[in-house]
Amino acid sequence: MLDRLNLPRHLSSRLWLLTLPSALISFERRQNVPKLPIGVLRFGGIPLIAAGLALGVWSWRNPHASMQLSGPAERLSSQPATLAGLLVIAGAGVLLRSPVLVLYSLGLAAAASTDTINVDEPRPGDFLGGRSA
Repeated sequence: MLDRLNLPRHLSSRLWLLTLPSALISFERRQNVPKLPIGVLRFGGIPLIAAGLALGVWSWRNPHASMQLSGPAERLSSQPATLAGLLVIAGAGVLLRSPVLVLYSLGLAAAASTDTINVDEPRPGDFLGGRSA
């Protein structure tokens, strides 16, 4: 079914990690989408963000490292910085009580863990202006 849609098969890290989430939050606010009714459980997003940041720092310090996971996340385990970015987006969605951002992170994780799309691994040079080795 997705083959009939003209969707991109490759997403750059700047697009999926910065541009699309900010556009989704803006869309959500303009359309007055109701917030997730999770109350103080929203602070559960803080450990997700912290885990994503820690995994991101670790993966940037060890650029050729990968993790060994089995199951549906096996493909994502070979890209720990991508997994870190998804954790940060999901954590921000929970913290902001944003159903659109939470669904985006889950959908992107599902698409990236299959052969549906290729997601670029985030690198510091992509965001800081230079190229890292």
